[in-house]
Amino acid sequence: MAETSAAPLPRHHFISRFFALQDRYPQTPAQRTYNNLSTFPMFFAAMIWLLSTFFTWVPALSPEYRQEGVRLSLITWLIFAIDMVIRFILDPHKGDFIKRNWPLLIALAFPPLRIILVVMAVLRIARDRNALTKIVGIYAVYAVLFVVLFGAVFTLIFEIDSPGANITSYGDSVWWAFVTVTTVGYGDFTPVTVAGRAIAVLIMFTGAAAVGAVTAAVASRFIVGASSSGRAAAGTSSSAASGGSANGSTSAAVSLQPQESQEPQTTQASHPSPAIVPPAIEETVQADAATLDDLARQLAALQEQVADIAVKLGVEVAPDAATRTGDGE
Repeated sequence: MAETSAAPLPRHHFISRFFALQDRYPQTPAQRTYNNLSTFPMFFAAMIWLLSTFFTWVPALSPEYRQEGVRLSLITWLIFAIDMVIRFILDPHKGDFIKRNWPLLIALAFPPLRIILVVMAVLRIARDRNALTKIVGIYAVYAVLFVVLFGAVFTLIFEIDSPGANITSYGDSVWWAFVTVTTVGYGDFTPVTVAGRAIAVLIMFTGAAAVGAVTAAVASRFIVGASSSGRAAAGTSSSAASGGSANGSTSAAVSLQPQESQEPQTTQASHPSPAIVPPAIEETVQADAATLDDLARQLAALQEQVADIAVKLGVEVAPDAATRTGDGE
């Protein structure tokens, strides 16, 4: 059956075309290792860049957060630039590097387009083939991190200027978000606005869903492993049983063979060839053969005496006795 060729990607589907262009060249082991190691750091850097954008442009935050946002934006730009340089160094096809990565290079040069870097970092997680992603469902961890970081910043936006609020800094807001997502609930920081409490409910549901997803992933992993081991053990036992029955039938067949079929082997074993028998054993066999010849002659003499006595007494000798006597002679 001939393999069907993959359908061509739509020309307007920019992201699919971008990754198809990336996958055109096979990656080296160094590139695969760097991709696995840089997935989470680049995702975290993308999230920090989004936070810096909120710190810089949201009017509700103080000028202190605007300065912090500019500083974080520069740091994340440096991280993205270093990542691009490392990928260029590891790429064996440097001549086509700009052609395959021109959107990322433009995003590095123009700050408003750095959202492309964020999108690529998120899509890189979706394409991650690391075994850890399949084992413990680390996608839930990324989702929790996203909800905590941005739930904290939105809660801070709603709470920072509210009367009676105790969440007035981003550090306190992040601490409250982590306590909420783990359903610990220390109670040292609590939102007082309706919007803040709505975000708290969202964070609580996200935490419960993440814990359930990780637990289900680990449990399914163990269940699949146990079922595979059970099937392997059942296959081994069935093969052993079939082998035992085959051996039993073979032994039964051997035991049901007539005794005459084994006599030639016994005769051959009891009268080995002189060429393969040691001299001492050969002399013993020859002595036994001479003794048997003497006994045969003595038996023949006794039979003759019995026949003479029968003639003198006038007793007829049975034909089978005469036959045996003739055979003995």
